[in-house]
Amino acid sequence: MALIVEKGYDAISVQNITDRANVARPTFYLHYNDKEELLLTSVQEIYDELAQRHSPVSYQDVSKQEFINEAIDDSDFQHVADHVHFYEAMLSSKGTPRFIPSILEYLTHLMRHEVLHPLLKGEEIPRLPKGFIASLLAGAEVGVVNWWLKEKPNYSPQEMATMMHHACSAMLIWALRLDAMPVDYEIDDRQS
Repeated sequence: MALIVEKGYDAISVQNITDRANVARPTFYLHYNDKEELLLTSVQEIYDELAQRHSPVSYQDVSKQEFINEAIDDSDFQHVADHVHFYEAMLSSKGTPRFIPSILEYLTHLMRHEVLHPLLKGEEIPRLPKGFIASLLAGAEVGVVNWWLKEKPNYSPQEMATMMHHACSAMLIWALRLDAMPVDYEIDDRQS
């Protein structure tokens, strides 16, 4: 991650990586085919760790409405804030074109299996295909993170998570046919 920030992804060689990690090139190739596999594997491990931090929701303890309106978790945005220079590089021309599609694929899978499957039990049929909803949620997160990093509005990770949650919950309430209204929420526009 540090090398990407320093040099940009394309300028990094496997030799740069092995020198920084203080390992021999043959050791690198025992584990990875190339630098792209190292990057994508590392990012997936980071996101797996983030996903495990999310406390499992018991849908028997709260209603779907309560979950959608109240389950705000800022760990994704806090992670981006903690590694801001890496994400700024990866979402710019210094990154690799495979980064965004791999993140979208990972987040779509996570949204489908960790959010939609538990919420849609039995014979319930959403207004939109599940894959569409999962992709929409994943794309929204990537797009909002990109906006946050590029525009640099003065919003904390918690505020970003809250805005993201409320924007997506309105769509989920409609798409899942819940007979409810999203929580009324507004935040001031700090982009002047």
